[in-house]
Amino acid sequence: MSFKRVLTFLSVAGLTLAACATPAGTTAPTTTPTLAPTASPSAAPSASPSATASATASLAASPSSSASASPAALCPKDELVLKNPGRLTLSTDNPSFPPWWGGDPKIQYPGEPEGGSGWELSDPYSQEGFEGATAYAIADVMGFEVDEVDWVPNVVFENAFAPGAKPFDFHMAQLAITPERAEAVDFTDPYFELNQSLIALSSNPITNVTSVADLKGYTLGAAANTTSFDLIEDFIQPTAEPRNYPSNDLAVEALKAGGEGGLDGLIVDIGTAFYMRDAQIENYDTPDPEAKIVGQFGPPAVADKVGAVLEKGSPLTACVNAAIASLWLDGSQQARIDEWIATGQDIPFFE
Repeated sequence: MSFKRVLTFLSVAGLTLAACATPAGTTAPTTTPTLAPTASPSAAPSASPSATASATASLAASPSSSASASPAALCPKDELVLKNPGRLTLSTDNPSFPPWWGGDPKIQYPGEPEGGSGWELSDPYSQEGFEGATAYAIADVMGFEVDEVDWVPNVVFENAFAPGAKPFDFHMAQLAITPERAEAVDFTDPYFELNQSLIALSSNPITNVTSVADLKGYTLGAAANTTSFDLIEDFIQPTAEPRNYPSNDLAVEALKAGGEGGLDGLIVDIGTAFYMRDAQIENYDTPDPEAKIVGQFGPPAVADKVGAVLEKGSPLTACVNAAIASLWLDGSQQARIDEWIATGQDIPFFE
């Protein structure tokens, strides 16, 4: 089964090339993305979500006048301040999951240390998955060959955005840009956006819910220290105490358990929801699937803007921003969304 499934209602608006500037992109979007490419890069998205939205991404970029300059010219490779001179050290969570990451840890990929590198489930050296492909595209724009990229695993989610020195040049793991996190680390401009969603076992009555108001009486949960859990507390505000878990894997186990001590519904970003439904909670293709993505949260809930993480005040931030902007401007980032994430499934929006 392919994991290049839906990431519904994606868009990036107003990305600019801000070389030699501090990172932008920390403000939540104020417009609703269109569901088809805009005719002009300067056209702002304006469509409102319907009852369902096809998982089609769109780009409405507003490049600045400096966007025509080459990132390599603005940030010469031999002048970059790196963790390891001449090499780009990247990071993601271990384990990492499709459709964000791909590959087989048992395979020796180009640039990977001999004898393997300790990755589980996926292997970032494969260059596969949406974020894996994006990471190598950024590296390429910055002037790095495949064999000049090293990967370090992050096994504790919160460590990526905790204060202090980092072992990586930048880290990518579907991290939403939030003001609280940005106090401790630098975020790049967004390389995509995504909505939160609700997944539940098909046998649970919550699968019939169509409004945020009707979710309030159910027991909901999410991984701790995530924007998913924030959405439960700040937006849904259920009457039952929400539950948080150290990882999404443990949250899925609680969802499977159901009943007393378990969950009625789990809040995750919609891309992760598809992986959970199709791989972790199996038999999606059977006549009676075990799990259902009940709905997604559109406005007034805020979609997550996702960026790469760097040390606070990193001199590399503006250069990574320049590379990300160039990927939007040349259309290749949209192509990666189309390849790894966007398909034609429809997921309803909660009223």
